[in-house]
Amino acid sequence: MNRVVFGIDYGSKLSGSTVLCIFDHGRIHFMSVDKGVDADVFLLNAAQHFKPERIAIDAPLSLPGVYQGLSGCNNYHFRAADLELNAMSPMFLGGLSARAMQLTASLRQNDIEVLETYPRALARHLKLEPLGYQGSKLALVQCRTQLRALLNPAIGLDCGDVTDWHHLDALLALMSCLNYTAGTHQAFGRPDEGQIVV
Repeated sequence: MNRVVFGIDYGSKLSGSTVLCIFDHGRIHFMSVDKGVDADVFLLNAAQHFKPERIAIDAPLSLPGVYQGLSGCNNYHFRAADLELNAMSPMFLGGLSARAMQLTASLRQNDIEVLETYPRALARHLKLEPLGYQGSKLALVQCRTQLRALLNPAIGLDCGDVTDWHHLDALLALMSCLNYTAGTHQAFGRPDEGQIVV
């Protein structure tokens, strides 16, 4: 698979909690946004440099359909995808959702396909929760080892690069992006309202 795709664990703008996971011609590596650095500018610069064809981001990229007047949508808090996956409401996430939508609009202007994903849903599917997903440092080691075993052996990944849960979620976002690229993904929610790809 000779292409570049991104997985992003998206955090608040200046918190230093945003992690970018890059699949670049068969190898996976990570870039962390430093505290105090504008995460959105960082991600736009990374996209300009690496020119990914596709990005999966862990953030809501649409509002509930009731705000768009979509037929059958009457929930002011959740989209169908959020309810199916027990995900947080885009309305609850507020500013983060708005930032993610604005970032996505900029990326799409550069012909980059942007997908919404939810790492916790893939973690459930891959049975990481019994290993302690989002728990201790030991659980992180067990979860990253499990993900390494599930990846194609030809893909280069150093487990030691997965240093915290933000890195692991960025890797899960990337894996969802790779699933989509391979056509092995699952899509939740309504296409007209906004789907989550896992």
